[in-house]
Amino acid sequence: MKKTLSFTLLVSALFFGFARISESQTKLGNAQPEDDKNRPKLVALKSGQPDELTYDAGTARFLVSSEETNGAWSLVELKEMPGYHTNLHRHNHTDEAFYVLDGVLTVNINGRTSEYAAGSYVLIPRGTPHAQGNHGNTPARVLLTMTPGGFERSFKDRVELFKTAKPTDPDFRTKRKENATKGNYDVEFLADWALPK
Repeated sequence: MKKTLSFTLLVSALFFGFARISESQTKLGNAQPEDDKNRPKLVALKSGQPDELTYDAGTARFLVSSEETNGAWSLVELKEMPGYHTNLHRHNHTDEAFYVLDGVLTVNINGRTSEYAAGSYVLIPRGTPHAQGNHGNTPARVLLTMTPGGFERSFKDRVELFKTAKPTDPDFRTKRKENATKGNYDVEFLADWALPK
């Protein structure tokens, strides 16, 4: 009798246990993310895609836009020509991360200037005064990640501006600042900055 009762209990436990596992697996298999609209779009690019676009510092390739990540981040490949540099500025709501692919990127962070060769990584948290440029003799190529996304629009506007005005034009910098104001980019210009000699 004990053997029959034990066997019955064992079979029942196994049966109900498998039924529960099967039911939970079915629920998991059918589960849809609650917030699918915030999910990034699929991005798959082959080498050389998208095309390089020329702007005042060199070229830009817009690899992942903030529209594709629902504003979470964006990724741009920049090729900056020798001698190019930004002014001292800060982004109050955007983190910038530079990964150097080729050349040397010169970065001033909080008044300290350093050079970063290919393979280097620099994370500039939001609110940090900084400037950057190419002090070398060859182009510096970097991957720039901006979190959250949106600031990449400033590079797109610079591509458009470069079609009608060149950096040697007397009012070029003024036009860039006007674009930044109109575009409501997260950038605050702090001071002029020159590459170290």
